[in-house]
Amino acid sequence: MSALRSLLDEMAAVDPSGMTRAELDTEVAEISDGIQRLEVMMAERVGDMAGRGDLGKLGYPSITAYLCHIAHYSAGRARRTVTRIGAKMSAPASFAAWSDGRISTDQADVLFPAANGVPDQFPEAEERLVDIIEPLSVSDTARAVEYWRQSVDGPGELSGDEQMIRRGFSLTKTIGGMRRADGWLTPAVGEAFEAAIAANMAPPTPEDNRTPRQRRHDALADLARDWLDHAATPVVGGERPHIVVHVDLDAVQGKPGGLHETENGDILPLPTIEQLACDASVSRVVFDTSSEVVDVGRKTRVIPAAIRRAVIARDRHCVWPGCNRSSRWCDVHHQIPWSQGGETVVTNLCLLCRYHHTLTHLGIRPHQEHTLSARAARRRRKRRPSG
Repeated sequence: MSALRSLLDEMAAVDPSGMTRAELDTEVAEISDGIQRLEVMMAERVGDMAGRGDLGKLGYPSITAYLCHIAHYSAGRARRTVTRIGAKMSAPASFAAWSDGRISTDQADVLFPAANGVPDQFPEAEERLVDIIEPLSVSDTARAVEYWRQSVDGPGELSGDEQMIRRGFSLTKTIGGMRRADGWLTPAVGEAFEAAIAANMAPPTPEDNRTPRQRRHDALADLARDWLDHAATPVVGGERPHIVVHVDLDAVQGKPGGLHETENGDILPLPTIEQLACDASVSRVVFDTSSEVVDVGRKTRVIPAAIRRAVIARDRHCVWPGCNRSSRWCDVHHQIPWSQGGETVVTNLCLLCRYHHTLTHLGIRPHQEHTLSARAARRRRKRRPSG
């Protein structure tokens, strides 16, 4: 390994600005090949450790846990490495093609799961599949493998037992805290999921330029929030589950450099903190200079229930022009932010659906000239009884 480090140090010391285009092209290709060879070595070395039981002796319950700790991998990347390790046994020809550089790591990550998905048919077709995908791009590799899978496994014609084995859902945390969703839903669950999403997708307004994918995402967000707000959710640690955010005074006031992250360690942008502070429960925890807790205040709602009812009675639904989203799917928004001293009084509050609430905290305003508060005031006048 010391020779490898010396080689890497030597390569890093070369200034690429002095290279010709052809030299750079060759260098990039060689570095890419080297990275892949190291990934193959990583899979082989870790697989050997796991096979001998060494990971358990070191206190790691799984290969994923080991890689997340030692190599600082994300869980998704660690799981891909686990699949590569297993492919050495379940897909030896594919693993050899990856090791020899005939197929790229990304192509291998498409092909290896097929060995697990249709294990009975894969061995017979494996070498032919490698030949087919070798000259293809990654996207075309995925298409070719999926066409082959459907040709032998059908487009989803699985027995009930096979469906129950295959069912599953995963969320992988990526850079920036975003999640990537992936999984298989049984037909019944899939129908229920589609029906719930469709029922919660309000018709788009003329100004709504979201794609169908984005609208389904926002509908799923509303469903999750609605369940947390209104369902008989189980109590954990004395409280019902919700999003918990740790912030310090600077972050609450919108100043950069402060603490603003979730319990899971995801750092949230300051506009998101401001949005959450509009309508949340707040607990005060005071630390002394040695980080010892010296005071814990009672949890209080930013917007008391009585004021919330008053705002709902006045606005009825989202006050964004053209949107009539029901109050059930709305947050109560501080027009002058609470974190900046805005008062929690009815005249400073209005209902915004979660999509338009997000837009507001991103600095996006309606195209119409009138303000949200003016529109709400006009609505009040219309409902005022005559005489």
